[in-house]
Amino acid sequence: MINKLKLNNFKCFQCQEVSFRDLTILTGINAAGKSSIVQALLLYERATETDEKEVLDASEILGIDIGSPKNLVSQNYTGESISDFDIAVNGDKLGFYIGKDSGLDLYAKGCGTKDIGNIAYLNAERIGPRMSYRAGGSERIRQDGSNAIYLMERADNLDMRIPEELILDKTYPKFSNQVECWMSLIMGNVVLKTSVDALKAQAELRISNEYTDDAVIPTLTGFGISYELSVVITGLWAATQENSLLIVENPEAHLHPSAQSRIGQFLAAVSATGTQVIVETHSEHVIDGARIQLYAMNQSGKFLTNFLFNSEKECMIKELIIEQDGELSDWPEGFFDQKQQDLRTMFMLRRKNGNN
Repeated sequence: MINKLKLNNFKCFQCQEVSFRDLTILTGINAAGKSSIVQALLLYERATETDEKEVLDASEILGIDIGSPKNLVSQNYTGESISDFDIAVNGDKLGFYIGKDSGLDLYAKGCGTKDIGNIAYLNAERIGPRMSYRAGGSERIRQDGSNAIYLMERADNLDMRIPEELILDKTYPKFSNQVECWMSLIMGNVVLKTSVDALKAQAELRISNEYTDDAVIPTLTGFGISYELSVVITGLWAATQENSLLIVENPEAHLHPSAQSRIGQFLAAVSATGTQVIVETHSEHVIDGARIQLYAMNQSGKFLTNFLFNSEKECMIKELIIEQDGELSDWPEGFFDQKQQDLRTMFMLRRKNGNN
């Protein structure tokens, strides 16, 4: 399990420590470093699996085109370091070096820890409704969730059992049935029908609910179901693995506020089974759902929110925990206070108009 991440000279961070618990929320203003924390973990995990002489393809690892690895180096670093940037997990540091000849090759040296676990990562740019999805290949979730349907079928074929705490229907504990149960809890009654075409290496999905008599293709159901289905499948899949780390960016995408709260509850429930969970979100509903779930389970101590903000050209972090009464330990300025600010502005406008 990750308890502490330390970043030196990495992107917006000059020298920063980041704390983690069983469930860690990363939130805050745009461009404050939330994604950089996730990217540091992805780089670190791959580097621990790679020989020191092997080039790391940062764009492939991060799932985005970053151009030259020089773009990962902080522009404001004032300290001294032999490496271009350092990433340490639980005190075990890896130094990252950019090849001097071309400036395009990235290497890592050091003794990395295995505490980081096996990462299941879903990025913010997940695949939406499609006629078909990827099948076959690795049993590791793709960053865009494009093989999630296949993994659900695979889990059924392997008779994979999820932890007891995540089973909503004990009569039919099959993996896909629990996916249906969680999707129905989050979004209303949802029935899933899947099939895999081995020759085409494609998985197909049909969806029905209380409003439709026949199952329909995903492209007729909007984005919400497709986006959240990959989150639920990946969360349950990660919960079946030992030493796993689930990272999800923007689980609230395309969801009504009530569904946002329930996906927060789901992710908190996953974290209570021994799978470490890191969530990057801009949704107060996701955070509220998560803290409600853990408070109800008497496991509030497993929750931590890292609120990121900018101060004097430097990225800063304020840690928020759940108090004994279920409330957050603090509500700093900029932490989901926009509604109050907007209401205050409206009040002032009404007063002004009333005086004219």
